[in-house]
Amino acid sequence: MKRNMRNLYGCSARGLGVIQSLALTCLLLTSVVATAETYSLRSPDGRNEIRLGTSGGGLSYEVLRDGKSLLAPARIGLMLDGKGELGNSPRPIRAERKTHNDVIQMPIYKKSQIMDNGNELLVHFEGGWRIELHARNDGVAYRFATEYEGRVKVLDERAPLVFPDTNLTAYVGYNYGSYKGDLLQNSWESIYQKMPVSQIAKRHERLVYLPLLLAYSDGTHLCVTESDLLDYPGWNLWRDTDAEDRLDSCFARFPVAETCVRERVNFRVTERKPWLVETTGTRTYPWRVFLLADSAAKLVEADIVSALASPSRIGDASWVKPGKVSWEWWNACNLSHVPFKAGINDATYRYFIDFASENGIEYIILDGGWQNPDVHLPELVGYGKERDVGLILWFSWADLLGREEEACEQYAKIGAKGFKIDFIDRDDALAVNFITRMATAAAARHLVLDYHGMFKPTGLSRTYPNILNYEGVHGLECVKWETKTDFPANDCLLVFTRMLAGPMDYTPGAMLNAGRNSFYAFRTRPMSQGTRCHQMALYTLFEAPLQMLCDSPTFYRRERECTAFIARVPTVWDETVALAGTPGVNAAVARRKGDVWYIGAIGNWDAQKLSLDTGFLGGGNWNAEIFSDGNNAAREATDYIRTICEIESGKPLEITLQPGGGWTARLTR
Repeated sequence: MKRNMRNLYGCSARGLGVIQSLALTCLLLTSVVATAETYSLRSPDGRNEIRLGTSGGGLSYEVLRDGKSLLAPARIGLMLDGKGELGNSPRPIRAERKTHNDVIQMPIYKKSQIMDNGNELLVHFEGGWRIELHARNDGVAYRFATEYEGRVKVLDERAPLVFPDTNLTAYVGYNYGSYKGDLLQNSWESIYQKMPVSQIAKRHERLVYLPLLLAYSDGTHLCVTESDLLDYPGWNLWRDTDAEDRLDSCFARFPVAETCVRERVNFRVTERKPWLVETTGTRTYPWRVFLLADSAAKLVEADIVSALASPSRIGDASWVKPGKVSWEWWNACNLSHVPFKAGINDATYRYFIDFASENGIEYIILDGGWQNPDVHLPELVGYGKERDVGLILWFSWADLLGREEEACEQYAKIGAKGFKIDFIDRDDALAVNFITRMATAAAARHLVLDYHGMFKPTGLSRTYPNILNYEGVHGLECVKWETKTDFPANDCLLVFTRMLAGPMDYTPGAMLNAGRNSFYAFRTRPMSQGTRCHQMALYTLFEAPLQMLCDSPTFYRRERECTAFIARVPTVWDETVALAGTPGVNAAVARRKGDVWYIGAIGNWDAQKLSLDTGFLGGGNWNAEIFSDGNNAAREATDYIRTICEIESGKPLEITLQPGGGWTARLTR
C-alpha cells in the first residue's frame, strides 16, 4: 500500500547513499564563506543565514538566524530520468557571488516598490547543474538549476524540513479533502491548527500544505513557502517516516490527462505518470523560501516571495486595473424594494451595476449560473460600460482547459473585463501550466483574472500582473454552511499564515453581523461572525488587489456610512507597516496609498485592548475617521461608533476590541 501511495503522489523519501567529502579551496567573501564541506550565505544585515552542505551523504541545507539553527540540516536532491539524483555525490567546481541592490516597481502589490537588496551564491557542480542560494533581510531561499540540452523528466525532488526541536510550535494547514484517497486533490482551504511539530499528522495520514508557520521560544517566526512556481508541481509536505523531527516533500506526479474524468465542474485525476513534469533541460526550478522575522507581525512586511518571482512576461501592464467587485453569489441575490424578481437575470445584474457605479466600484462578477436565457451578456456589458463598471465572468476551469485562447478571444470581443476561474483544486504541473497559459492568453486581450479553488500564490502576480487574486483560503463563503467554525480566530490566523504567500480572495463585507451566541449558518441569508467593524477592518488588513463587497447592494444602501468607508479603501498600496499581532488572537496593520493611511485591527472572541504605535505617520497631527465597536457590539454585533477626531503622530493609539471585534481608521493630513 505504501508503494502504491508513493506512485500516486510522487513524494520524497530519506537518504539515498553516502558520498565522499570533497576538498575545496576556501573562498572568503562578504556574507559568503566556503569550507571544505559547507557554503554559507548571510543576508545584508548579517542576521539571516542559509548553509549548503556538500558532504555526509549528499547535499543538505540549514536555515539560521542570529547564529541559531531554525531548520536543522536536511538532505535535498533533484531526481532526473537518466541522470540520477542531483545532489548524490555532488562535486562542486566553482562558486560565484552576486549582490542585489535594486528597486523593483510593483504597481499592483502591498507596496509600490520592493527593495531588491540581497546576497546570492551560485554553487556549480560537475554534471551541468547548480544550487542557487539567496539571503535577504526578510528571509532566505534555495533552488536547483540545470543546463541540459532538450527536455528532461523530473522524477522527484527531495525538499524536507528537519526541526531542531520537536516541541517547536507550528501553525499547520492540512488538506481540506481528497478524491479517492488522493490527498493532492483538494481546495487548500482548511483552517490552520496550532500544535507542536511532533503532533503533526502521522505517516501519510494528512497533507501539510504551504505556507507553514513556525514559532520559536525567543519570539522568532519562520514561514515556509515557495516562489516562482512555473512548469512544475507545487511543494507540499507530509510525514514519510515515523520520525517526529521532520516533514518530507510531497509533489503531485503528472496526471494522465486522457483518463481524467469530469466531476461536476472540475477534472479529477485517476491515474498519474511516474514523474512530476517533462520540462526544458535548461531552467531554474522553484525557490524553496523561508521568511524570517523577530515576530509574527513583522512577517507581514516581507517581500521575498514577490522579489524572487520572475519579472513580468506580459509587457506593458498599465492597462491592468485593480479594484473592488460587487458580487451576487454570497448574498444569494437578496434584494428588496425592487420592481423585479431578484435572481440570475438582467434586472438583478443591472441593479448590481447601478450600485457599483454609485460607489465607484470598478467591477461586478457574474458568478455561476449566468449562462442562462435570462442573462443577455452583450447588453449587460454595454450597460456597465456606460456606467464605468466592468463585468468579470465566472467559469469552472473544466470549461476553459484546452480552450484558453478561444475563450479569451470570444469574451474579450463581447467586452468582458476578465474571468473568475473556479474549482482548479490541484497543484500538479498540468494545473500550474494551465494557470500561466490562461494568464498569457488573457493578458493578450487585456483581461484580468481571479483564480478560485486554487493553491497558494507563489509570486505569480509579479510575472503575470493581470492575475489579481487567488483563493486557497478558508474565506467568508464558508459561514453559509459551517455552524461550529471559529471565524474571528481564523481571520487572526490568516494574516500570519496564508496571507504571507500573497493576495487572498476572502470576500469580506457582511452587513448582517452576529455575536458568538447569535450566529446561524444560512445559505440563503448569510451573516458573519464577529462585529461590523471586524468586517470593515478586513479591507485594510487582507491583501486583495481585486477585493469583493460580498453582501447585497440593498444592505449596503441601508448602511451608507459603512459602505462609503469601505468603498474608499484602496486595494493596492504604496507602503505596508505591521503594527501588532499574535496568530489566532489579534492582528493590526497600517497601509498607505498616496498621502492617506488606513489602519485595520481585529481580534478573536476575547475582548481585548491594543496599543498601536503611530510612529509610521512621520510626525505632525492627522485627521482621523474611525470606526470602532459600539458599547453593545458584544450583544448586537452590528453596533459601531464612527468618530471624527485628530490624532498625534508618535502617540500610541489605544483601541478596544469587543468579542469578535474590529477597529479601522482613515488618516489624512
